[in-house]
Amino acid sequence: MPHHHRQIGLIGLLFVSVGGILGSGWLFGPLYAVQLAGPAALVAWVIGGLAIMVIAVTFAELGAMLPINGGITRYSLLSYGRTAGFFASLSSWLTFTVIVAAEVQAVMQYGSIYFPWLTKEQLGKDGQTISHPLTLYGFFCAAVLWILFSLINWRGVKLFAHINNSLTWIKIALVVVVTVSLIVFAFRWEMFDDINEGGFAPYGAGGIFRALAYGGVIYAFTGFQHAAIAAGESKNPHRDVPIAVIASILFCMLCYIALQIAFLGGLRPDNFPEPGNWRELGFTDQVGPIAGLAKTLGVVWMFYFVFAGAIVSPLGAGLINLGSSLRIARGMSHDRYLPGRLSRVGRYHSPGLLIVLSFPIGLFLFLPFPGWQELVAFLTAVVVIAYALGPLSLLALRRQLPQQKRPFRLPWAEFFCPLAFMICGLLIYITGWVVVWKLGLVFCICGVVFIASQLLLRQKTDLASALWIPPFLIGLVLITWLGGHGGIQKITDLQGMAGAAVWSLICFFLARRLPIPSEQTQAYFDQIEAAHQADQQDIE
Repeated sequence: MPHHHRQIGLIGLLFVSVGGILGSGWLFGPLYAVQLAGPAALVAWVIGGLAIMVIAVTFAELGAMLPINGGITRYSLLSYGRTAGFFASLSSWLTFTVIVAAEVQAVMQYGSIYFPWLTKEQLGKDGQTISHPLTLYGFFCAAVLWILFSLINWRGVKLFAHINNSLTWIKIALVVVVTVSLIVFAFRWEMFDDINEGGFAPYGAGGIFRALAYGGVIYAFTGFQHAAIAAGESKNPHRDVPIAVIASILFCMLCYIALQIAFLGGLRPDNFPEPGNWRELGFTDQVGPIAGLAKTLGVVWMFYFVFAGAIVSPLGAGLINLGSSLRIARGMSHDRYLPGRLSRVGRYHSPGLLIVLSFPIGLFLFLPFPGWQELVAFLTAVVVIAYALGPLSLLALRRQLPQQKRPFRLPWAEFFCPLAFMICGLLIYITGWVVVWKLGLVFCICGVVFIASQLLLRQKTDLASALWIPPFLIGLVLITWLGGHGGIQKITDLQGMAGAAVWSLICFFLARRLPIPSEQTQAYFDQIEAAHQADQQDIE
């Protein structure tokens, strides 16, 4: 694989993942997680971090072995062909693009503390605020931020890395200062197991699993894959990619757990409308939970720290996610899912046409979203589709490209890969019926359109190697309808999760029998190398 234009070192690659993870999740997750699980939200953060870690180690091997831009999606092309690669590309691109809009809206939401003309309150049937859609002025400011992100990405990876490193250092410092300050100045144990507040797990195991999806726990870890996506620009990807992927998750998991402990310790009985009612926990006249907690505690200087973090964290995450979205779109162009001219690069080795075309998409995404919790639950389900192809690709590529250098080789892969795939199925299930049926519909329509267009153009589809995807999704939709949140409740949560786990394993072992031939993998690999060489010629 050519090693041109590689400018990101280990710290830069690590900070790409850390910066992507530390977005709006730490600003909203601590409140939404405890609303759903009470103090047992701590368990949700541990489960979420470990679940993502199991998935991530598969991408650590793949990223070190094949350091190519947009790698998280192109592994699927190499192992399961064009149709599976399309689904992985679509889910990843959609996730990262929508995250940019969500992070910018998080900036606007916190900014409305001092500039109320940025957002307006949208009330539900009970008179409670359910979201903060943008006003016309807020829409204009959000568009300006998208343009700023675009200019930084257009200027090239070196400027991007410098700016992201600075923003990530600031974010880490803010999270550490806020966490330590809450523990030092306001920490009490009473909220962890006070029977008047419902005990440690007032909503049981169901609340913990709901917090994973709707509390933003899994969403908060979305970002570890940025290091694998940017592997094509790493100076030493064979060493740095696995370190960056694994270390970023471990570090951020510790940050999230410590912040959740500090948040719980800072709560007081008067923050609850009635004892034990975690669902209605909130802070008056505040659009951000941690800022609201700081203000109710009277720690004014911490309020300003949180406000600064609310600007810097989503901005940094938005910048990184737009960069990853562009890398994936460029990979889709190389792989002929999109017109080839879209992947052409200019003097700064950036795809100018893709950057321009992303702007109107961003404007559309700034239209009113549903609540933050519903949005992150949908994004969780979407990105898990791309995650699910990681463990399958790892095992398939060990047979298809046995000669390829593997600086990091996952031990016990025959155990971890089906476990990771099963976790992906469970993560889709816990998002509930209201999300899963939409997920199935979106991918059904997109799949039919893609296959029809490829057949009309007489392009290869590798459809036989993707035959496991429809039963996987249809089965999860059916199981979620029978017992998931918002379904008809014909089976219990435990039965539903057991069903989702078993069905996922059945589909995993079915998929193991369907990878494309090694000769086709080599042909796609040569195609990717040819695209990299063409890029190098464009620069020279």
